[in-house]
Amino acid sequence: APSWSASSAPSAAVAGEVAGLDGLTVLTPGQAAALLSVPEEDVMASIQAGDLKARKIGSAWRIARSALDEFLRG
Repeated sequence: APSWSASSAPSAAVAGEVAGLDGLTVLTPGQAAALLSVPEEDVMASIQAGDLKARKIGSAWRIARSALDEFLRG
């Protein structure tokens, strides 16, 4: 598995990213998985382990792009 760093993380926008208030970009677990080229299950496992910060809204999980960037920096 590749070792990610902030400098090697993809910086292109993911289709369907949502820019919220104050320019906050929000991703679904599927979008985060696509960005990282890993299965969505791996993203969910990182959320459930507490390694990747995310919010559950109803039955849906949302990840701030800044939280994904922080996760990649380690």
